[in-house]
Amino acid sequence: MKKAKQPLETFDQTYKRSVLPNGLRIITGSMPEARSATISMYVGAGSRYEEDDEAGLSHFLEHMLFKGASRRPTARDISLEIDSFGGNHNAATDRELTVYYARVPWWAANTSIDILSDMIDAPIMDPKELEKERLVILEELAGIEDSPPDIAAILSDETLWPGQPLGRNIGGTPEICRKLSHQSVCDYFSSQYVPENIVVSVAGRVEHESIVEEIDRWLGEKKAQEPAPYRPVEPRNSTPRIQIHEKDSEQAHLCIAFPGFPRGNQDRYSASLFNSLLGEGMSSRLFLELREERALVYDVHSWLGEYKDTGSITIYAGCEPESANLVAQLCLEEFEKLINSIDDEELTKGKQMVKGHILLSSEDSRSVSSWLGAQELLLGEITSIEDTLKKIDMVTVDDIKKIGERLFQPNKATLAAVGPFTKDIFKNLGL
Repeated sequence: MKKAKQPLETFDQTYKRSVLPNGLRIITGSMPEARSATISMYVGAGSRYEEDDEAGLSHFLEHMLFKGASRRPTARDISLEIDSFGGNHNAATDRELTVYYARVPWWAANTSIDILSDMIDAPIMDPKELEKERLVILEELAGIEDSPPDIAAILSDETLWPGQPLGRNIGGTPEICRKLSHQSVCDYFSSQYVPENIVVSVAGRVEHESIVEEIDRWLGEKKAQEPAPYRPVEPRNSTPRIQIHEKDSEQAHLCIAFPGFPRGNQDRYSASLFNSLLGEGMSSRLFLELREERALVYDVHSWLGEYKDTGSITIYAGCEPESANLVAQLCLEEFEKLINSIDDEELTKGKQMVKGHILLSSEDSRSVSSWLGAQELLLGEITSIEDTLKKIDMVTVDDIKKIGERLFQPNKATLAAVGPFTKDIFKNLGL
């Protein structure tokens, strides 16, 4: 058995990192008081790695890895073993990563490493099972049509990043899903599921050396190979910045998006605080004005999108179709008002809220595992919780104003709307 490379890197008293000779990275977060352990296996595979005619391939492959592997040849075998010790397991595909995880009692950590390692190393890829899973994925894609907020979010990405992977639904389309071949799924697995493109992150009541030994046992012999690169963002072309999906729905669903900043940029803490004050929680600017004061919406919120070479900030609102133009105008106004009227008291509130979210999540092994694994895979480095809290505290009112001015660019904003109307309703919006 090969031994992990030394020396061992220690980020602080909690996080440790090792790299196997084949390039696979291992991160552990020690939580001695926890009664659980979460094993997360991150892979650099997502919609940004796909060609146009294979959109949804990463998501399709994610489904297939649950259908059986060399040591547990059926989906039932995998599920029964995880269920047998009360654990839960799942996976998620995003634009730049796919993650497989299991949250289990701490004493079942090694068995779960065995299960997940087998899935990402030696899936069976039975053609018959692939055809069955194709039907499941088609049902999943069909379900989007019953969720107007999901349609609006997908249309928003298409409008902000037209004609490229960032603007596609991560799950692909029914048309392409029907055409994806067994060989293309297998080829994609061989290309992306390679050691240098994998991070195993384990958090909970675990010991680093024991975890490294167990992962090395199952994945240490996996052959080193360079993965395929992602497709960079392309400059936005002259396509319309307002897109409408006409649907006979009771509500209108709006997404207003502005270009943002890449992941890991130096202003990310200011951007996070700005977004929190604008549209996170029931005390945010958008919620207080549009729901509490004007009663125009039930749900309004905002979020940041951060990727390797670009980003975004998006506002979502659901409202009566007749109010759609007014709601969109008010969202833009609140964005600008925050820039011009933020003060120390409001910023302090935002800092406490953001830090509170981080601290509360630090008590959950799955959250800690995600914190460590995603940073290592996507950034190649980890900022500890302690350092993150310090950097949040360093943000000033002036920083918030500057980041807001950089984000608020109406001439580059896009609007995606789902509802029973045409784009004429937004003709006075100025987009």
